[in-house]
This record gives sequence, structure tokens and C-alpha cells, in this order.
Amino acid sequence: MAQLRSLKFLFYIFICIPFARFNYAANVKNLTLDLSRHIRSLGFPEGSGMGVFFAIGVPVDVPDKSVSFSFYFEANYPLPNKKNSSEYFEKRSLDRTLAYEILESKFASAGFPGRICLLRTICEVAESQITGNGLVGDLLHILFTPSSSRDEGLPCEISEAESTTDCKYHYRECPISLLDLISHYK
Repeated sequence: MAQLRSLKFLFYIFICIPFARFNYAANVKNLTLDLSRHIRSLGFPEGSGMGVFFAIGVPVDVPDKSVSFSFYFEANYPLPNKKNSSEYFEKRSLDRTLAYEILESKFASAGFPGRICLLRTICEVAESQITGNGLVGDLLHILFTPSSSRDEGLPCEISEAESTTDCKYHYRECPISLLDLISHYK
């Protein structure tokens, strides 16, 4: 009895299933030729927006007080309405030039020299071996090591900053170290 069940099972596996798959695949192929799909979009009320907020807080050691030093990053995006929904399907990308401009403006809005602090950060990331520190380390390496990817036509001072040593001395006009804020870089 057990042998008969085994034979039926083998029959189904080797004979029935391959034919069933073949017929099913052929039917699906024929159906997909007749189908077409329109690009769909979702319209929001005019003036709607979405925001992303990110903050890095570093505790400051002050006796008997709870104090932290924070950097806030905020991005606001308008949501598409029916009138302009086709604009949102265009290809967009974030390149280093735009990322560096954003960081420079954030440094400047905090009262620091934007370009010099950016160059110091590039120098420190290149000087320290930040790879192998998880996702954040990999992201910092990708963002602040321009030589690790294709040439983007960045200014010469950025590639010079990547090959500079003694970052604290060369970029002493920048009083803070972005890496010191999130790690124990020395």
C-alpha cells in the first residue's frame, strides 16, 4: 500500500506537474500581450507637504545638569496635486555636489565656516579608517571619500582635502569636528 502511494506521488511529480506548469506559463504569456497599464498617480490637496526630520544629539558633560549639543536636519517636500503630478515621475538624483552644498549651508547656519568645516570633515573621514563600522561608517565613507567612486568634477580643494594629513592643523578655522560629534575620532 505504501509503495502504491509512493508511485502515485512520483507520477504526479514527474508527469503532471511539468505539463501543468508549461500550460500555465503559456497562458500567462498570451494574456500579458493583451494587457496594458496606465501610469497611476495620487493627487493631494493643493499646498500639501511632507517633511523629514533628523537630529543628532551629543550629551555634554556638565555636572548636575542635563545638556546636549544637537544638529538638526530637516527636509520638506511638496506633495503632487492633480495639476503637477507628471513632474514627480522625472528622474532625480542626489550627488555629492548637492550634498556638500547642503552640509556647507548647515555649517554656516550654525555659525561655522561652511566650506572649511566641510573640507575638515572630508579630511578626517579619509584619515580615519571609518569603513567596517556598520551602516553609518559605510555611508560616511561613501559621502566623504570622493575618490571611492566616479569623477564628479568636484573642485580641486575637495580632492586635496581627502589626501591631506593633520586635518585639525590644516583646517583650524573650523572649531568643530563632525566625526568627534558622533564618534571618538582623535
